[in-house]
Amino acid sequence: MARAARFPRVLLMLPLLGLLGGPVACGDDEPDDPRPDSGTQAVDAGSDAGSDAGSDAGTDAGTDADAGPDAGTETDAGSDAGTENDAGTESDAGTDADAGTDGGVVTCTPSGWVDTPPDLSVIQNTSLDIRTRLEAIPGLIVDQDRTGGSVPAGYRHFVLRYNQPSDHAHPECQRFEQRLTLMHKADASPMVLSTSGYNVSTGTGRSEPTQLLAANQVAVEHRFFPPSIPSPADWSQLTIRQSADDFHRITQALKPIYTGKWVSTGGSKGGETVVFFRRFHPDDVDATVAYVAPIAKRDDERFVTFQETVGGDAQLACRERLWAFQREVLTRRSQMLSLVDAFAASNNLTYSQLGRELVLEHAAIETYFAFWQYSSASSCTGSIPATTATDQQLFNALNSVVGIDSFSDQGIGPYAAYYYQAAAELGWPQPYEKHLGALIHFPDTDTGEVYSPPGIPFVFRPQAMPDIQDWVSAQGQRLMFIYGSYDPWTAAAYVLGNSQDSYLYTVEGGNHNARISQLPAAQQAEAKANLNRWMGIAPLKRAPKFVQSEEPPAFGPHVPPRLR
Repeated sequence: MARAARFPRVLLMLPLLGLLGGPVACGDDEPDDPRPDSGTQAVDAGSDAGSDAGSDAGTDAGTDADAGPDAGTETDAGSDAGTENDAGTESDAGTDADAGTDGGVVTCTPSGWVDTPPDLSVIQNTSLDIRTRLEAIPGLIVDQDRTGGSVPAGYRHFVLRYNQPSDHAHPECQRFEQRLTLMHKADASPMVLSTSGYNVSTGTGRSEPTQLLAANQVAVEHRFFPPSIPSPADWSQLTIRQSADDFHRITQALKPIYTGKWVSTGGSKGGETVVFFRRFHPDDVDATVAYVAPIAKRDDERFVTFQETVGGDAQLACRERLWAFQREVLTRRSQMLSLVDAFAASNNLTYSQLGRELVLEHAAIETYFAFWQYSSASSCTGSIPATTATDQQLFNALNSVVGIDSFSDQGIGPYAAYYYQAAAELGWPQPYEKHLGALIHFPDTDTGEVYSPPGIPFVFRPQAMPDIQDWVSAQGQRLMFIYGSYDPWTAAAYVLGNSQDSYLYTVEGGNHNARISQLPAAQQAEAKANLNRWMGIAPLKRAPKFVQSEEPPAFGPHVPPRLR
């Protein structure tokens, strides 16, 4: 998969200031341990375990782990005559209490939405055109329908919107429309449910499982990423549980048409997202393939340990070159700050959230992480200059590896929803900075809390991620995880435990672009055979091939907790 696009230009229009209010008001807990971030947020360190009765991440009632959803703009697709609107019907998932919106008294502005039963006589009528059948799903709107051109042979490409509750526990309240795309091949072919965990591409890219299975594909945009944003937005509804319920309603809406086996997939944050979905709705899909998906803690020290020795003895020289580069950049602080200012002026960037000093420090810290995430040791000498380089050469390398614009207001803003999730539930890597000693003037600031959108309060829910890992270890079935041995996110890889018919593969020397097709021949054959078995497909003499360039474009920020 290609390196993550630095910042898709369409995202730069994120109306962050318009996202600060919401029609559903829930009672907030008083923070026990206020920790101000970059300026305006108060952060609960998560010590009020048991107070958020409705924000249970799926653990037993009373834990403080809001595991609410992240991808919802669509209304009930009409399957089950509206019964799928209950965001709390799955096991142990915080059953009726605001589906993870922090509990409290709900004041609702009725949306006027009325669930109507799906007309199965149309939806399931295979003699009708697929568009006619899609448009018979309540709440589903077809924006684009095309074949030919860039659409792969045998496919029909749709861009869709689906009406979702902002809060699945209160579907009668605010609604929004969630964007998704559909690559239609055949009703009975397998269906791949894909997400980046961020925006959705409206192009015709197909994920690795889609290509290997010659399958249908529905790709879903995560809630609170434009344009799949409630307006006005209540950020307490941006939870892994709410997101899981978004995906649940989408699958239930489409299953009357797509009657074959289903597999969910995603990379990094998308991989996390599909695992969260399985935890709360384990039977909605038959299997899951999650690429480079971390399960992180708050200020996770495992990332520091990993980065100290990444690549082992064989890559010591590269690690030392990177450390020397970081020290040289920070030693020339005044010169580098002048270049940061000049870069901002020439690119119309501002740094009001972090400030120019933090921009420089965080960029220097993140160069090391980003290099191992996206590059290979063979490029170390070519992409990381020696300490004798000029100021401009050092700055250019810094910008090439991490992107100085990533730390600007314009770079952070489009990923506000991700940073909020990291600060509230997903966790983030502990900054790998102690080796830089006194050159770091602002220690422990390269964190999810600092990048979370100013002015939007959050409460960190420490049980959200442990609950997911516990489910994987104890109840997970038909899960496949793919990691790269040099990718720092592998420090927080899932543990299979007692999960059934599940597999974890590591691409040796691989990074954040690790794929099944990069595994050694024997492991690759095993992984593909398991995928085929899960989908009920007999091995083929001429199996479909994976073409990396045909995957969807990647989304994701380059600053931590930088997930694709």
